[in-house]
Amino acid sequence: MNYKTLIKKFTYSNRRLHIHVGLFMVLFIWLFSFSGLLLNHGEWKFASFWDERKEKTTETAVSIPAGLDSLDKLKSILSQLKISGEVNNVKMTSDSADFSVSYPGHVSNIHADFKKGIGIQKELSYNIWGKLRTLHTFNGANRDHPDVEPNWLLTRVWRFSMDAVALGLIFLSFSSWIMWYKIRHNYSWGYLALIAGFVLAAYFVFLLRS
Repeated sequence: MNYKTLIKKFTYSNRRLHIHVGLFMVLFIWLFSFSGLLLNHGEWKFASFWDERKEKTTETAVSIPAGLDSLDKLKSILSQLKISGEVNNVKMTSDSADFSVSYPGHVSNIHADFKKGIGIQKELSYNIWGKLRTLHTFNGANRDHPDVEPNWLLTRVWRFSMDAVALGLIFLSFSSWIMWYKIRHNYSWGYLALIAGFVLAAYFVFLLRS
């Protein structure tokens, strides 16, 4: 296989991958682009979510069998309250448990009293705009314990998807550069766009001082 044939096959494969990766990622890119705009422009009235939040407090009977360890107690409480999500801020004693359960657009703060046999759930729900904003930063990370992995399956799936999107964007940027480079003489403005992008990014990363 000669050099020209190899380059031709590489160019063809690169173009096909660029198209298919872009098609797979298009909705993810739109999601992050739009939610990023919402984060930057909290003054947009149509995307109001905090003032339209819904709060509700419910009290449910819970029964915790004796002899369970902390993890099994949490699982039992979640099962009886019929709620799932990322569990955080767990504070447990022999008589009670306090923790939060969250998923995009919804947060529940739960207090379970083992002696009284009740679970008090304070729920906070957002509309679709609040859910989009939350998705932009949702990763299940615990600020106090950054080494702790997410404990909800869907959080792991979402994190994996975001890793795939990040790697896909890296590929798309390199792939776009390769396709432009082959026809750069017909797109001289590409030099200006490339240099401007590098300069702006370098300024924020290396030159900006507080």
